[in-house]
Amino acid sequence: MNRIIQLLILILLLNACKENPKATLTGTVKKFGTGEIYLIEASDEGKIDTIKVENDQFSTSIDVQSPTFYMLNFGQDQKPAFLILEKGETTVEYEMNNFNSLKVKGGKEQDSYDQFITANIPYFEKMDSLGVLANENSNNQELIEKLQSEFLKLDSTVKVNQIEYVKNNPHAVVSAFLASNYLSQENEKTFQNAENLYNLLDSKVQQTYYGKKIKELKEQLQNTSLGSIAPDFSLNDINGKTVKLSDFRGKITLIDFWASWCGPCRKENPNVVATYNKFHDKGFEILGVSLDDSKEKWADAIEKDKITWTQVSDLKGWDSEPARLYGIQYIPSNLLIDQNGKIIGKDLIGTKLEKALNEIYK
Repeated sequence: MNRIIQLLILILLLNACKENPKATLTGTVKKFGTGEIYLIEASDEGKIDTIKVENDQFSTSIDVQSPTFYMLNFGQDQKPAFLILEKGETTVEYEMNNFNSLKVKGGKEQDSYDQFITANIPYFEKMDSLGVLANENSNNQELIEKLQSEFLKLDSTVKVNQIEYVKNNPHAVVSAFLASNYLSQENEKTFQNAENLYNLLDSKVQQTYYGKKIKELKEQLQNTSLGSIAPDFSLNDINGKTVKLSDFRGKITLIDFWASWCGPCRKENPNVVATYNKFHDKGFEILGVSLDDSKEKWADAIEKDKITWTQVSDLKGWDSEPARLYGIQYIPSNLLIDQNGKIIGKDLIGTKLEKALNEIYK
C-alpha cells in the first residue's frame, strides 16, 4: 500500500513540475480610460476573450500550446493589433485614434511577422493611397482603370514577397499564415499552387492552424480541379425539397455560389439570367447555392433578380457545407460541369460563361 501511495505522490509531483505554456499579454492604451477590449483567436471557432482595461492599462494570460495568431480589437474605427502569442511576454502600446502609434513586442514569431510587414510597408502605403484616390475620383473611369492597374502591380509584388518569405523561412509559423493568405487572395489558385506551398513548410508548421487550413484547401482544390468529377452534395431548395447535384447529370450545369448580401453577386446576376435564358432550351441548367443565413432575404433576392433556376441553401452563411466542400473563399464563384459531372470551367464571370457555352453549343 505504501508503495502505491509513493507512486501516486511521485506522479502528482511530476505533473506539478510540467511546464504550463502561457503567454502573458500586457499593454497600454492611451486615452482609453477604463473599459473592455477584445482578443479574437484565429481559429474556426473564432474564440473571443474580453480583457478589462483600467486607467489605460491591461494584463492577461493565455494558454498556448504553440504560437497562435490573434487580433486585439480596441473598438470601432480603431486600428487592430495582429499578434502571435507564444510562451513568454507580449506587450502592446496604442493611443486611441492614432493609427501610427501601434507597437507590438513579443517573441520570435512576432518579430518574424513584424519584419515582413515592415519590409512591405512602402507597398501597403502606396496601395492605401491608390484606394483613397479611387474613392475620391469614383466617377473618373479612365483614372480608376489606371489606379487599378497600379494597384495590381503592387499587389503582385507583395505576393512575390510572400512566396519568397515562405521559401526562406520554412520553420516560421508566420510562413503558414502568409502562404494561407496568399492562397486565399489568389483567384486562379490550383491544387499544384497549394501543394507546392504546403511542401515548403516544416512538418511542425504544417500542424499549426494555418498549416492545416492550407492542407484542407489543397484537398478541396484537388477535388475541384479541372477534369475532376464534381463532389456530390444535397441541400433543400426554397420550398424545403431536397435537391442533389447528381440530379443534374446528363446536362451541362453551372454550380453558382452567391448570396443576397453580396453586392458583386447581385451585380452579376443579370448576366447569369441572360445567359440562362439564352441556353436553357439547349439543355443548360444552373444550380444556385446561396450562402445566406436568412430565408426571407434569400427569397426576396431570388424574386427581385428574376432567378428562375433551382436554388438551394442550408442557411449557414460561409459555413455552408457545399462551400466548404468546394473550398469557396469568395463570391460570386462558380463551376461549370459537363453531362458526366466533370468540371470543365471555373469562375466564369461576366462574358466568360456565355463564351464557354457558345463553344459547347456551337
